[in-house]
Amino acid sequence: MEIEYEGLNFELDKIDRCAAVIKGNYTGDITIPDTVIYEGVEYYVSAISESAFEGAVGLLSLKTPASMRAIGARAFKGCTALHTVELSDNILIIGCETFNGCIAIERIVLPRNLVGIEASLFEGCTALVEVVIGDNIDGVGEYAFCGCSSLASISLPEGLKYIDSWAFRSCTSLVSVSIPDTVVSLKKGLFWDCASFRDFVLPAGVNIVEQGLFAKCVSLKRVDIHEGVLSIGYGAFYYCPALEEIVLPSTLQSVEEQVFWGCSSLKKLTVCSETAPMCSRNIADDRVYAGCVLYVPAGCVGEYGFARVWNKFDNVEEIQ
Repeated sequence: MEIEYEGLNFELDKIDRCAAVIKGNYTGDITIPDTVIYEGVEYYVSAISESAFEGAVGLLSLKTPASMRAIGARAFKGCTALHTVELSDNILIIGCETFNGCIAIERIVLPRNLVGIEASLFEGCTALVEVVIGDNIDGVGEYAFCGCSSLASISLPEGLKYIDSWAFRSCTSLVSVSIPDTVVSLKKGLFWDCASFRDFVLPAGVNIVEQGLFAKCVSLKRVDIHEGVLSIGYGAFYYCPALEEIVLPSTLQSVEEQVFWGCSSLKKLTVCSETAPMCSRNIADDRVYAGCVLYVPAGCVGEYGFARVWNKFDNVEEIQ
């Protein structure tokens, strides 16, 4: 059953005695009540339905009640004037794209009990400068912060397991990201076009550098890759013109195409494996092959000199 109560539209669940905010013509500053009373019966407000406020360009601020447990997908998508959101710590789920395109939000505190950051949650939030994230988050979905061009830093909690593809793509002001060693997967294109990103330490639990992970990070100068990493994916450092040197571990088994393509400042590439990692095609362009010194373990110059692709480097020397 759908009703209107205190200027908001609700759908009532008579069995569970709960209510959800549904689509309406909403403007201004809104505080959602804890309960709705209809025909003498009290219903607790437990959710905001999918797309309930989507496209409400006149919505300025919103506060959720302690009774709320879930916010549906796209609930505030395209609310271009929404600048303040107060979320109850009891919220467990916020659906994908919920704040997509909310270009006025500068700061948000996520509920302490939230269990995941869903896909495209803050995509296109160009004014967002601070996100406070609780300790129960286990993953970050694809495109979650894509295009958050004002976000300079972010700290992710211990216990986080994965960060999905393109999550920070085109976060052009991003300088630092704190990622715990509990993370076992950083998916493709994660930092693509993060133009201000300067250095990064790969979490100890990650053993694959995925496709395009740092592509077009034009300010990237340093990346620490630990022992245990097995492969470097296609174009992982594609067009990183500020990258000057990098050390690849002895555990490395394969390097895919175009990994160092366009890395015009790369002068020192150290590969610690005594067996040349497998390469199927060019890992760099001619400028890199000519200008970068390839350092390999003692006694392995011949190994790399005859190995496919590695033999394209003009200068190969032993690690001192």
